[in-house]
Amino acid sequence: MLNIQNLKKSYGSLTILKGISLEIKEGEFVSLLGASGSGKTTMLRCIAGLEKPDSDSGIISLGTKIFSDSKKFIPTEKRNLGMVFQNYAVWPHMTVFENVAYPLRLRKESNITSKVEDTLKLTGLAHLKERLPYQLSGGQQQRVALSRALVMSPQVLLLDEPLSNLDALLREELGSEIRKLQKKLKLTTILVTHDQKEALSLSDRIVLLENGMINALGTPEDLYQNPPTDFAAQFLAGGQKLDGTKNFLPRRWIVSQSGIYKVKIQSRLFLGSEYEYRAKSETLSDDIRFFSSEKLSEGSDVTLSYS
Repeated sequence: MLNIQNLKKSYGSLTILKGISLEIKEGEFVSLLGASGSGKTTMLRCIAGLEKPDSDSGIISLGTKIFSDSKKFIPTEKRNLGMVFQNYAVWPHMTVFENVAYPLRLRKESNITSKVEDTLKLTGLAHLKERLPYQLSGGQQQRVALSRALVMSPQVLLLDEPLSNLDALLREELGSEIRKLQKKLKLTTILVTHDQKEALSLSDRIVLLENGMINALGTPEDLYQNPPTDFAAQFLAGGQKLDGTKNFLPRRWIVSQSGIYKVKIQSRLFLGSEYEYRAKSETLSDDIRFFSSEKLSEGSDVTLSYS
């Protein structure tokens, strides 16, 4: 179990993390989700040992091993954590094999060749082991970075927005493969992301951060279907405060004969498997946003009910 107690981090007078406490179970996939400046990357860097928490911060520990507290700070290289960054961070002058072997050589490990080859098979790069990074696509370079993190058999895998530099199809493909690998290896994994879809599709649990604090915590299904806070409703599910009332979640609106609002369709967007609509009601100042698989004409009148 990774245990974080009262984690605080400031830069001068600017406080980034305001006392975060969190327990992550062994083998769990947890996403740190939030907008820019919410503290998610700083939190990950504190776990990794790349940032030192404030002196009045609490404890970061993995099992019985304390990484940091008021008196102790273990450096990154002694934490046995694997980390993948947003910008690939592969050595341009080294082949795929040498990039992955590099941390093993630094530690003077034995059986380097077999460990690297086993890892490259796991990540689907065995046939590219003699290539240099410039001969690889962005997705392949990120697989190299992932392989380099996995070859050390880390206790925890830390992912700092590893998919954000890839196009949409590659993001989905590599994200799915990371999740499969994580389940296969039963590897405790923490992902930093600002992408709601990414967090919802990959995680066992989501930690939603706002202004350096945990705003909401739970499974993707619970947070999306029953968000516990206004911020969670808006950030995760696109909730709307219609005329200052409670948050209405756009996917709970249903086109029906006996609805609560008569509306006129203002706009329609085709999303592939469904349509996104904006509609105007005579009794509300705000447009209602909703989704439906039914193709409705702009300017048509329908009735909406809320489930």
